Amino acid sequence: MYIVQNGSEFTIAETAAEAVVQISAPIVEENGREYVLSPTENGFAGRGFSCTETVQGLGDGLFKVTRTLKNERYTPRVIKLIFETVTAFTPARYLIPCVSYNGNYWGEGKEPKGMLCEETGEPWIHSYDRTPVPSCSVTENTEIAFSLFASNETTESLVSSVSLRPADGGRIAQRIYWPVTEAPFTYYENDKYCEPLHTYITLAAGETFTVSVYMLCSVPQWENYGVCATLDRALTLFPFTHGANRSTDELWRLGVAYSRFLLREHKGKLLFSSGVHPTANGPHFVSHYEVGWCGQNIMNARMLALESLRTGEKELLKQAMTVCDNWLEKQSESGLLLAHYEWYTEGQNWNYKPRDYTKSWASNVDYKNGWLPETCNTGWAACEMLKLWDLLRQNGIDRPEYKRFATKILDFFCDHYSEEYAFGKAWHFDGRCEEQNGTVGAFVTMALCEGWRILGEQRYLDFAAKSLEFYMHRDLDQFICTAGAIDCTCVDKETAGPVIIAALDLYEFTKEEKYLEYAVKASYYFASWMYTYDVHYGAEAEFTQYGYYTAGATYVSVQHPALDQWGELMSCEWLRLADYTGDDRWRQRAIMLWYNSTQCIADENNRMYHGFERPIGAQNEAFYQARWGHRKNCNERGHLNDWCVSWVNVFRLNVLDRLTRINGYKDRSALE
Repeated sequence: MYIVQNGSEFTIAETAAEAVVQISAPIVEENGREYVLSPTENGFAGRGFSCTETVQGLGDGLFKVTRTLKNERYTPRVIKLIFETVTAFTPARYLIPCVSYNGNYWGEGKEPKGMLCEETGEPWIHSYDRTPVPSCSVTENTEIAFSLFASNETTESLVSSVSLRPADGGRIAQRIYWPVTEAPFTYYENDKYCEPLHTYITLAAGETFTVSVYMLCSVPQWENYGVCATLDRALTLFPFTHGANRSTDELWRLGVAYSRFLLREHKGKLLFSSGVHPTANGPHFVSHYEVGWCGQNIMNARMLALESLRTGEKELLKQAMTVCDNWLEKQSESGLLLAHYEWYTEGQNWNYKPRDYTKSWASNVDYKNGWLPETCNTGWAACEMLKLWDLLRQNGIDRPEYKRFATKILDFFCDHYSEEYAFGKAWHFDGRCEEQNGTVGAFVTMALCEGWRILGEQRYLDFAAKSLEFYMHRDLDQFICTAGAIDCTCVDKETAGPVIIAALDLYEFTKEEKYLEYAVKASYYFASWMYTYDVHYGAEAEFTQYGYYTAGATYVSVQHPALDQWGELMSCEWLRLADYTGDDRWRQRAIMLWYNSTQCIADENNRMYHGFERPIGAQNEAFYQARWGHRKNCNERGHLNDWCVSWVNVFRLNVLDRLTRINGYKDRSALE
C-alpha cells in the first residue's frame, strides 16, 4: 500500500505510481526474529498470525491506520508488533521531536546521535514517553514532509516506541514498535547508558491485539520545518482537557512567598539563593547565588519591588534594592560580571582556572573550575536591571546606577558584536571571546530590545535586529537551537525563547512582517519540545499519586531528557503571537504551557512530597517522565526530583506581571 500525491492532495493507492511513502505489511518480532506477514484477500497472514487493516482518510493528508493482529495457533505467543513505512522520496533531514534533531550532531554530549548506534550499528529505538507527539518521527525535503506517530485512543496504541533506519537509495524507514522497546541501550542519565528495555505482548490462543497509528503528508511551509503540520494536527488529535490549577492571584501570593523565602545572607551580603533541597531535617539552601539563568537574582528583586509597590511594605523594597546593590559591586569596568556571586573571593577578584566549554554536562557543573562571564546570565542581568530601573523611575525612585549597570553590558556586546558568531557564549573580561558557539547569545538580543523600548537608544535597536537575523539564519532556519541550557552542550529548546521574545518585540517596534514570521518559526521550533498528550503511568508512579500530567510540559534538551516548566515563560509570548497572527492555536498552546507549569506547587494544605515538607510556594524543577533521571532504578518512570529551584517560581511571577503590560490585557484572566 502507498501514499500518493496528486498536486496538493494525498491519497492511498495499491500501486507505486507517484508514491511518496510505501506502507509495509505488518511485521511481527518473535524470539528475536522479525517476520513480514503476507497479503491475503482479507488482510495479511503468516507464521500462525492473521491481521486485518482499516485505513481512514481524515483530510489534508492525514490518515489513520488500525491493525488487529490475531494469534491463530493453539498456544500463547510472546511477540512485538511493528508498523513500518519507507519513504519513496529522498529525505534531506529527519526528526524525532525532543530526541533527535537530524541526528544531534551538534554538541559534545553523549546523547543518542544518528539513526544507528555507533557502538553496535543497530538502529536506536526510543520509548514514546520521550517524544512530545507519541512515537513521532518526521522525514522531509523541501517538497514533502511525512510523519508517523501513535494514537492515544487506547493504552495499547499509546504505549509504544519509535525508530528510524536507513533504507536503500537514501530513503528512510520509519517504525513504531508495540509495546515499549528501548535499544540497543537505554539512555538513563546524563551521558550514561544501561541495558536495553524489551517488553512484549502475550497473545493467548485466538486472542487479538489492536493498535492505531497516524500518518501525515504535507508540503513544508519553510525548509526544515516539516513537523509544523504534525504539531498543529496534534492539538486536535490529542485534545487538552485540563483546567486551571489555581487562580493567578493565588499563584502570585505563593510566588512572592517563595521569593521572600530564598533571601539569604552570603558573607554578610543579602542575595537570593538559587533554591533549596527539601530534606528530613528541613529545607537545605544551596550556596549558589546566580544573577540570571537558574537563580535570577535581579528578576526576584524586581518581583519583590512590585509587591512592595503594590502593598506599601517598604522593607520589601529595601531588601530588593539591597540585593541589586550587592550585584553592582561585582560588575567590572567592561560591564561583564560572573554569573555566581559566590565565585568571587573578595571584591571583583575570583579564582580563575581555564575550563573547557566544549565538554558536556558533567564538567559544566564543576563550579570549582570557575566560570567566565557568559551571555545567558549577562543578558538576563541587563534585561532585568533595566526593567527594575524603569519601574522604580515610574514610581519616583531614581537609581541611575541600575541603568548604568544595564547599559554597560549592552554597550559591551554592541562593541564586541561579531559577524561570524554574533554575541558568542563565554567571554574574558578584557573582551576576548572564549567560546563562540551556541544560540545562547540571543539572551543579549532580548536585552537589547528592552534597551530600545525603555531608553530609545537606536544602537540597541540596530544590534537587536542584526543579531536576530544572525541567529535566525544560522540556527533556526536549520531547525536547531543550542547551548541555552548552559549546563549542557547540545541541541536544546531554551534559546528559542529569547528569539521569540525579540522577534515579537521587533515586530511591535517596526511592524515589519518578517519579524512576525521569525516569531512563528521560532515558536514552532519551541513547540516541537512541548508535550501534546498525557503519558500513561500506573498507580505506582509518583505522577499518578500527585496528579501530575505531561500535556503542556516542555522537554529540556536532547542531553537532558526531562520535563520542566521553562515553557511557562512563553505563555505571554504565544498570547501575543495569537493576537498578531490571528492563529488561535498559539493561544491554546499558551494555556497548555501555563496550566502544566502550575502543578505540584506547595501551599499551606499540601507541602509533603517524597515525605519531605516543602516551603510555601516551592515547586520542583524536573519531572522525570521516561526511564531517565537520577534514580538508582531507572525503571521508576513518572517521578519528581527534590530541587526547588528559583527560576520556576520567579518566571511564573514574571509572566503574571508581563501579562498586564502587553497587548492591552488589563488583568490576568487570559491565563485563568
